[in-house]
Amino acid sequence: MNTRKIITSIAIVAVVVGAVFVGKSLGGSSTGKSTGLLIVPRQVERRSLEDVLTVSGEIRRDETKKINSPVDGQVSDVAVSDGDTVNAGDTIFSLDGRDSVAVKGKFAFYRPLDVGAVGPDVKQLEDILISSGTGLKKSDELYTEETRTALGKWQVQHAYPAAVASAEKTITVSLGQNQAGYSIGKYNSVAYVISPTAKTTAAGSGPGSARRFPRVAPTISIAVDRSSVLEGGTVVFTVTASAAPVADLTVNLNVAGSSTGGVSAVKNNADYATINNTVVIAAGTTTATITRQIFTDAVIEDEEDLQISIQQQSFGGSNEAYSLGSTSAARVVIPANGSDLIRTLTIEASTDKVAEGRSVTMTVKTTVKSNQALDFYVTTTGVATSGTDYVKINQDDLQIGANNTTVTFTIDARADDVVETDEAFTVSLVADPNYAAGSQPYVVGTPASATITIDSGDLPELSLVGGGIIKKGSSATFSITADEAVSADTSVTYQLSGSARAGDDYGVLSGVTVLKKGKKSVKVTVDTLNNGIIFKPSDMLVANWPSRIGTLNVKAGEFVLLGKTLFNLTEPVFTVVMSVSPTDRAKLSPGMIVKVNFNAGESILDGKISELDDSPTVDAQGNSTYEGKVLVASDLESVDGAKVSIDVTLEKKDNVLAVPVAAVLRASDTDEVRVVNDKGTITRVKVKIGLIDGEWAEIVEGLTGDELVVIDVDPAADKPNAVTQNT
Repeated sequence: MNTRKIITSIAIVAVVVGAVFVGKSLGGSSTGKSTGLLIVPRQVERRSLEDVLTVSGEIRRDETKKINSPVDGQVSDVAVSDGDTVNAGDTIFSLDGRDSVAVKGKFAFYRPLDVGAVGPDVKQLEDILISSGTGLKKSDELYTEETRTALGKWQVQHAYPAAVASAEKTITVSLGQNQAGYSIGKYNSVAYVISPTAKTTAAGSGPGSARRFPRVAPTISIAVDRSSVLEGGTVVFTVTASAAPVADLTVNLNVAGSSTGGVSAVKNNADYATINNTVVIAAGTTTATITRQIFTDAVIEDEEDLQISIQQQSFGGSNEAYSLGSTSAARVVIPANGSDLIRTLTIEASTDKVAEGRSVTMTVKTTVKSNQALDFYVTTTGVATSGTDYVKINQDDLQIGANNTTVTFTIDARADDVVETDEAFTVSLVADPNYAAGSQPYVVGTPASATITIDSGDLPELSLVGGGIIKKGSSATFSITADEAVSADTSVTYQLSGSARAGDDYGVLSGVTVLKKGKKSVKVTVDTLNNGIIFKPSDMLVANWPSRIGTLNVKAGEFVLLGKTLFNLTEPVFTVVMSVSPTDRAKLSPGMIVKVNFNAGESILDGKISELDDSPTVDAQGNSTYEGKVLVASDLESVDGAKVSIDVTLEKKDNVLAVPVAAVLRASDTDEVRVVNDKGTITRVKVKIGLIDGEWAEIVEGLTGDELVVIDVDPAADKPNAVTQNT
């Protein structure tokens, strides 16, 4: 038997890295020659190792807030651009011609506010008005006239247009009767004129204040769907523009005719629901309709009509909003009705006792209303003498006016110096002497008469002092004066009338005041209301200003709906944002040290992970990613969206035994390295691997540190325990 023995000899050994030739001799060979095989060894070393994970990232500015539209509307103008820094008080854009101004607060406004509104948004508004120097003294959750006045001053500061067109209105104050306390002098009424103060700001008067109107003035016409309509029927007026306006177009109307608009037939003798003096043709459309039902009532009425005509409107100067078409008026007729109804009259007196020099008011009522005036007749009887003790009643003055169910007339008791007992007289309704019994225009009901006693006691005489012009939003006083001091507290009544309305144009007054004992006068204050001032939630945009505009999502002329994101706000400085897979996310935690590589490694900054998402973001394809933030040690100079790579140190070990990764033979159940001894023998040694850092692997068990391991070798020479085979 021949024995084959492999003898290896090391020709060259490099301590760090070198080439080693191993000679191989085959026993029994006729030549006895040995062949040399090349291996690459490496000395086992002590090194510092790191496990580094590289992930992608980008440079961003963090979004701090989204600003959404609180209302529907059209963007009139935009005053900012992407990247602009906005301060509190700056105009950002205009919505429906109203500036949207940056203000500081805690939450976004979400509803219109007016007098009587209650809530935390009212308090926030009042805090803003106080900080803006409007003169408001305190804030609470109730919107008052003081709030509205302060808001008006704030809107003047920001060049807001008048919210509501306003004309002069009047208030007339007149003294009422109190027969037991005073008589009324000849100066018994005063009048005030409420003068509007708000002025419309001209278009383009400042940043963000541009007002947009149709570029070409359309022609406006009006038509009605029928020429005659009965009570209970419906009539439709259609206002038509020759071309669709690009923005809502307000058309002025004049409503005329013998019929009357109002709330209802019962409440205010109306023939139809009130028609406003304007109608709006919406942007992009050419028509607007006005539909009204003719009220059904128990009223005797002649033929009536309703006519609506288009009135001219101007932006100022010669710039007309529209022109009038050939049919600028439309008319419909309401035929006569109610001829079968019978009117029953009754009479009452305002008091059963009247002092000398005072008046008693008689009220006559009818059960049936008519748009025709009705003459009626009365007679007087009693101890008091007509023409001597009281002024004779003029029968020509007795008439119930058209569309009324009541009328009043006064009877003046004459004053004299005669000491006399109280005297009474009776006023009675009688039939119309001009008609026969069977064709009377009315019948007398119950009560058919009223009896009044004339009290001859002397009383102080009162007069009114006041009147003039009041600016809207300001106050005025009138004085009630007596010709002599009253001997006891005396209630004084007064009435307010005119085109101005209580609660709308001026504060509601009770109509009663008290003239104190020993006093000759008392003052009453009239507070006018600045009802042209309104607040819309888009007027103020709440955020922590100053802030940087990130991305602007609207442009001038665009229509926006409630809830649309108008723009977002971002941090002024950049942030590094990392994006990782779920597998990599499991390896990461806040506080880990990183290196951020910019511009393909041209710039490297140290940093650490400051935040990591706990839940993933899932895209449309179902892929999950986690985001995190990295703090770097210096300011970033980059552009939004720039890409970076981020090296995260997962683990680091110092002074550990390590071999090149290429020296490790990995198997499912064990790891091995090939060790070359001093005699040139290659031996496989089992090892335990720890941290792997790119090209190096930590040896936890199996080596002592003075070994030479094989990195590469001819596979034929790497047979464990190679021996000669007998054949």
